[in-house]
Amino acid sequence: MDKYRLSITVTVLALVVSLAVLVPNSTFIKPVNHITITSTVTKTITITYTLQANGNLTLTNQYPSFTLPQLVQSIPEGTGNYRRNTVMFEGNPNHNYVVPTRTGYFIVNLTWGVVVPPGIYDDLLIVTTSGPYNFSISSFPYNIGSVCALNLTNGNLAWCKVFPNQIMTQPIIVNGILIIGLGNNVLTPTYRGTGVNYIAALNVTNGNVLWNYTTIGEDMPTPAYYRGLVIESDGSGDAFALNITNGKPIWVDELGSYDSMSSLLLVNDVVYFGTATTFWAINATNGNVIWSDYLYGSYNNMGGLDDSSPAYYRGIVVTSFTVHYANDTMSVMLIALNATDGETLWVLNEGLSKVTPNLEAPPVVIYSGIVLHDSPVGLLYAVNVSNGHVLWTFRTGPTLSNAVVVYGRYVLIQNREGELFVLTINGSLIKEVQTPVVPGAGNILATGNSVILVGINGVVESIPLFPLLH
Repeated sequence: MDKYRLSITVTVLALVVSLAVLVPNSTFIKPVNHITITSTVTKTITITYTLQANGNLTLTNQYPSFTLPQLVQSIPEGTGNYRRNTVMFEGNPNHNYVVPTRTGYFIVNLTWGVVVPPGIYDDLLIVTTSGPYNFSISSFPYNIGSVCALNLTNGNLAWCKVFPNQIMTQPIIVNGILIIGLGNNVLTPTYRGTGVNYIAALNVTNGNVLWNYTTIGEDMPTPAYYRGLVIESDGSGDAFALNITNGKPIWVDELGSYDSMSSLLLVNDVVYFGTATTFWAINATNGNVIWSDYLYGSYNNMGGLDDSSPAYYRGIVVTSFTVHYANDTMSVMLIALNATDGETLWVLNEGLSKVTPNLEAPPVVIYSGIVLHDSPVGLLYAVNVSNGHVLWTFRTGPTLSNAVVVYGRYVLIQNREGELFVLTINGSLIKEVQTPVVPGAGNILATGNSVILVGINGVVESIPLFPLLH
């Protein structure tokens, strides 16, 4: 074999997973008329890559269609054929990610790590992956990713496509067009993101690529959709808008500061996001900068502003960042800005944490005037959005996930160890459930009858909502 060729075989052993793994307390399973257990099988898949001189792995063949190894147990339940468009990260400006449809209950092992929440369209759950996660070095070491569509009723794979770089964008789905971005977090002297970087549009029913738009730096933040435009901020310091039909650029801003994972927040005709030095408000139609805050000038050794995905509530934008210290620690800061002019309204220091190897500042959630923010500090904060006063805290242990509020009364949050906490809206613990999911950034998706968790260990789990709350 040529020394610059490498064949990787992915094998999944046949495993037996009990209902206790699907739902940690099986007595909480909602009664159903029919229960179907899909037996597991051993599948071996060989994918060929080219090993480059710089050590990166790239696909030899473009976009092969394949079936990832999976492990499924399911309790089928009818789905709602949800066809609403997903136009931004976590579906709405406050990031409380609840989709009004129904799903089945299942657990699937995709083996490749999932960083961001999935999307739902029709009877499909769309999941993006970033290749195998290496827990010993806390990173995704390969320039590889995939988009997989799972059946919402039983978790079976409808289709799966491989791409030549990691995918950390939540699926944006508009009228059957699926938008993704490719990239990794490797810094070069001039930009962020090595390998193949682009925004791509796919047919959501089969994964076929409709177009792609190549960029110099990574496209890891989740784009926003606005009136025919796909708007993105990338790792080369550019923000741009593409025609969703053909991928042609409509406007491009050279900002000079890169965006890592700060997904674009869309409110009316304005997009908000953070880059390495600055927080931006940009007109979505023409790309004109409405205002910008150079926060790096106010906070020495600032980081994480380009990681945090901001949220919005009644004229206030809330995001987070970090301040680094010499002893490998950092303070996690929550900040509220006037959405009209960028004036700082309040800043909250959430406490000290060890500097994390990847994402530093998780996404923000706002529900009914309450800011919910968890972080590496290990505390879930509930904060008054108007004045920054702390309403309550709950110790989760370190996490990079974010919360979701269901039925206006329950808060769900998951930590790095896979523990899922169910709290009242006032911060009292109802129950704690150990799950097999190791979450990424903003992992929880709630539906009308289920909670869907995704993890960097490749596990996708849909569990009944009702028994979690009672």
